[in-house]
Amino acid sequence: TYSNYVRDKGWGVGSQVGAIPSAIGGRDITLSHVGKVFALTPANMERWKGWWKYIITDQVLIWGPGCVMGMALPALLSIEFAEHSPMFGDPDRPDYAQAIITADGMRHDPSLSARWQKLLWIGTLLVGLLVLLPSQMSIVEHFSRRWTDVIWSGIRRVRETMQPHEVRKIYYSILFLYVGWTFLGAFLFQTFGQPKLMVLVVANLNNIGLGFTAFFVLRNNLVYLPPALRPGWLARIGISFCGIFYLGFAGLVFYQKQLPLLLGLFK
Repeated sequence: TYSNYVRDKGWGVGSQVGAIPSAIGGRDITLSHVGKVFALTPANMERWKGWWKYIITDQVLIWGPGCVMGMALPALLSIEFAEHSPMFGDPDRPDYAQAIITADGMRHDPSLSARWQKLLWIGTLLVGLLVLLPSQMSIVEHFSRRWTDVIWSGIRRVRETMQPHEVRKIYYSILFLYVGWTFLGAFLFQTFGQPKLMVLVVANLNNIGLGFTAFFVLRNNLVYLPPALRPGWLARIGISFCGIFYLGFAGLVFYQKQLPLLLGLFK
């Protein structure tokens, strides 16, 4: 996310490589097939360390606490209000009930007035929607951008035949295919399986992707970066544990949640 933002804004070395242009527009924006490397001078190394200070400050003071609060607050609200919902503990409740059970609990909480019940019911659903939509849009954009970068820089034929302004063709093709596949996948799971299974499969595929990406990034940083820019041992251990955690978590979810559902489809 930081790399994308910096590159698109033209900060630092991002001003030397360009950005992915919009699908429709008159601005002449191009993207280089190869990246740029700054000279390892004392002045540039000071700037490099300065960038890391910004990133670490954001991760420690903003992103990290924000993630904890973002996970803790919905959990605390569920503990407080979910038990008031008629769907709470009902084995026959629909698959989508988990997403609305907290709001439904607020709507049926006897300690609240009818006005507050209705207000919190609508407000909680709207907040959930406002959280879901930007998150999903970010996932779609990141997926399209990652594969665009891989194809744009990693495939020799693309580097040799496509002009710098043609990167939009790859990016928006991937974007539209991803959105189309999403609708097709939703239709198939809704028709032949369960919506809950689709959520589990997609979420667990993200775990697998994060796990392999951690080791892929570590390998690239250790092979292609100059020794002065390579991550230290603490960062290497952290990235390795990240990969082990997500791959291990993906294996547990598949064995305990997905495999029984998949086997149930063939019974």
